[in-house]
Amino acid sequence: MTAEKFTSKTFDYIIAGGGTAGLALAARLSEDPTVSVGVIEAGDWDPNVDAINIPGLCGTILGNPKYDWAFMSVPQKHANNRRVFQPRGKALGGSSMVTIEALGNPGWNWQEFLKYMKKSETTLPLSPDIGKAYTIQSPDPKWHGDSGPIVKGYPTYFNALHVQFLESLKILGIPVNPEPNNGYTMGSTMAFAAVDSRKAIRSYSANAYYEPNTGRENLVVLTGSLVSRITFRPSSSPLVATGVDFVNDGNTHHVAARKEVILCAGTFQTPQILELSGIGNEEILKRHEIETLFNLPGDHVYVHTIHEIDPKYETIDFARDPEEAARQQELYKVQQGYLSSALAILFGFLPAKAFTTDEELKAWEKKVSEAIDSASSGMKKQLQLQAKWFLDPESAEAELLPFPGFFLPSGLTPAEKTRYSSMVSTLLHPLSRGSVHVASADPSAPPAIDPNYFSNPLDLQMLLAILKFTMKLYETGPFGAAVRKQIAPNAEECASDEALIEYIKNNCGCVYHPIGTAAMLPKEDGGVVDPALKVYGTANVRVAADIIKGIIA
Repeated sequence: MTAEKFTSKTFDYIIAGGGTAGLALAARLSEDPTVSVGVIEAGDWDPNVDAINIPGLCGTILGNPKYDWAFMSVPQKHANNRRVFQPRGKALGGSSMVTIEALGNPGWNWQEFLKYMKKSETTLPLSPDIGKAYTIQSPDPKWHGDSGPIVKGYPTYFNALHVQFLESLKILGIPVNPEPNNGYTMGSTMAFAAVDSRKAIRSYSANAYYEPNTGRENLVVLTGSLVSRITFRPSSSPLVATGVDFVNDGNTHHVAARKEVILCAGTFQTPQILELSGIGNEEILKRHEIETLFNLPGDHVYVHTIHEIDPKYETIDFARDPEEAARQQELYKVQQGYLSSALAILFGFLPAKAFTTDEELKAWEKKVSEAIDSASSGMKKQLQLQAKWFLDPESAEAELLPFPGFFLPSGLTPAEKTRYSSMVSTLLHPLSRGSVHVASADPSAPPAIDPNYFSNPLDLQMLLAILKFTMKLYETGPFGAAVRKQIAPNAEECASDEALIEYIKNNCGCVYHPIGTAAMLPKEDGGVVDPALKVYGTANVRVAADIIKGIIA
């Protein structure tokens, strides 16, 4: 559809962003044939891109400007002024909770969240032989849906070190958790992947929510178009949105909305659109000569390790061997081999007591108490909740994610005909808080993304402890027996805690789960939206993503 034809219509609902939330919401709203929905997406849609559809190629489009915004953070002053890569999906489908009532959001709890998760998914059955071999429990319908649009299941191909990882974590006191979907995530576990193993293709927002509904006359999607701002009725109070402006092929257009404008533009671009529209911190808007219509002041961090392992173990390193790569392509044709499955869905979730000493925990508790005493009201509630989690022996505070191959984002070069095991070691509930703001009044300019990694030094100390636990794991039991050589961090980087801290600063990254830039909190606590997702100061603007404040595991 052309931009001109799209703007000739007036929609009941305009959705800015055709990603995970945007397309799900569009499909649900348009179930009512009397309701018209228009979706504006900056990226394109091609249902036949192997790098998107083939599970084992997931991640290969990172950095590709056709499919990834490929944002970079501002220089991180607590991480040696590095600019850290911040990928975000740029295509139809996007970058496909725990109780947060305690932060002042009634109705947002586990029970409600579970109800809608089940409604969204179809869970494929588990083969009894696979369940027994890899310590996985058959999906319980109490926790898993059976008739939703997103298809999920366990892989058809497993990490060659799967069992060794579980057994070595058990030696270190971390038990196997065969069913982590009941709200208890502690232990080592296999996660579901949004993959339809019957076809060996990924199941995501575009092919689950949009493609089956393209015949609906009341659902219209315009791609290749960047929303630049929300327009409002002059002098309205609260502000009444009348539609949005967007840029298509270098030209600015306007489309009208009768009822609501709903932002689903992602964690980085939703706050950018709000600020470009005049909603935000007045001081920041003045800096970029944006008229203030309503003054509204207001990710996990990881480090990686890489080890060379016994070449008898099959890993994704096959991709560098043309003969083996060709064999895997043939296996994929019959829904087998590495390409048929997601590559990183084995996890270890650890309580703080697993990677810290009692003395370290007491020191951490004291420093957090000091931070709580001096925090603002909204931040005080978050820190109090995080302190409770961190001291809870049944709350996961670290995540270990083994990757079956060389971790290419490391920037290092793998040796030929060599097998590797990598680990992403993550602090789940960092205390540091960042921000996202406009960097220019130009909507095509990237926003200023500041994760503010390690602004609270306790995060750095905790990640150091998690890294040391990871290195110990690679020396333990059958997992350790597979190791031939440690690659990263190298011997010099492991010489002392100070050297490891420098390694963390030089290599830390994000786990692609940024949240909370349009926080759902009471306005007096720094919130942007209320529990009904309506933006404060507006009558009919909602944010349907990016609203959870505080890092959720």
